[in-house]
Amino acid sequence: MINTLKRILTDKTFFITLILSILSLCFGQVKSTDIDFKTIISLSSLLIIIAIYQDLGILKFIANYIVSKCHSTRLVFLVLLLCSFFGSMLFTNDVAILTLIPIFFNISKRIPFPKIFAISLLTIYANLGSSFTPFGNPQNIYIVSFYKLSVIDFLGMSIPFGLISLITLLFSVLFIKNKQIEKQSSTIISINRTKTVWLLLASIVVLLGILSVIPVIISLLISLLSGLTLSKNKKIFKRVDYAVILTFINFFIIVGAISRINFVNGLITSHTNNALSTFISAIVTSQLISNVPAAVLLSKFTNHVYALFLGVSVGGLGTIIASLANLLALRQYAGYSQNRSNFQFFKTFTLLNMIFLVLFIVVGIVLL
Repeated sequence: MINTLKRILTDKTFFITLILSILSLCFGQVKSTDIDFKTIISLSSLLIIIAIYQDLGILKFIANYIVSKCHSTRLVFLVLLLCSFFGSMLFTNDVAILTLIPIFFNISKRIPFPKIFAISLLTIYANLGSSFTPFGNPQNIYIVSFYKLSVIDFLGMSIPFGLISLITLLFSVLFIKNKQIEKQSSTIISINRTKTVWLLLASIVVLLGILSVIPVIISLLISLLSGLTLSKNKKIFKRVDYAVILTFINFFIIVGAISRINFVNGLITSHTNNALSTFISAIVTSQLISNVPAAVLLSKFTNHVYALFLGVSVGGLGTIIASLANLLALRQYAGYSQNRSNFQFFKTFTLLNMIFLVLFIVVGIVLL
């Protein structure tokens, strides 16, 4: 309990949003309805399931198995990018980053990859891939909940954007020099097949709750039951990232307060009155406060769902704070890099993100 509390209090994102939420109360009022409890329950259920996947070693098993079959540098990097892209669809962009960057650093000890370039692309495609599914990232979970979208509604928005993202991924691999390598041996990771099957079934139930097919409280109960029965580590609930949940509550408080400030209300209203302005507003807001709170804030002023979805999806690219996954990538790089050249990482990461940001602004405008 003490370690969990310490981890929450030392989480910089939570701490900053906590301070901002307290300050925002000085300028605007907050109502209980500002907190979308369905989103909080959905996110909690998903984080518990994700913690179990990590505990059982399933994500690393999949990634290590695929990478061990590669025979060239370009193929290794392609597999890593595809794991990031498709893994983020199922397990969120944050988990893709937390899982793949340690694996990447282990591989880079034997293969001379340009580390910052590679990690930047892994993060970019984790952000892009996560936009494909309703549960790939927190803002999608919120948008589905707030606008009461069906699976068909959401996929109708995300599939064109996802396919274009996948095409750019295949071109991005060409920037890695293609050299033959010896067969890569990886650490043998065994998984419990029975528990894996039960976890997959539990995941389906959780996703049905997120999509409002069944009551979301059932998803939470199933995730709690899975944590008690399937995890190897009976302290699995201590590994859940509660700081993310509390950070989301802070977001709701901040957005609720500032949305009632007359100046902010008028400014946002005037810039969300059509699809294109909503799209641009979502991108700009994401660069300043991250795409999750941007989605929460702008949703209160616009019914242009597709434009908002595209805006916060594209808005995850760009600045280091545009997406929580970007901050996680920086944290991972600092932890695993020997020289810890954070400024060099920041420069390269930002440059690549800005290039992709401009590219996908054009893509978004075309799709609109």
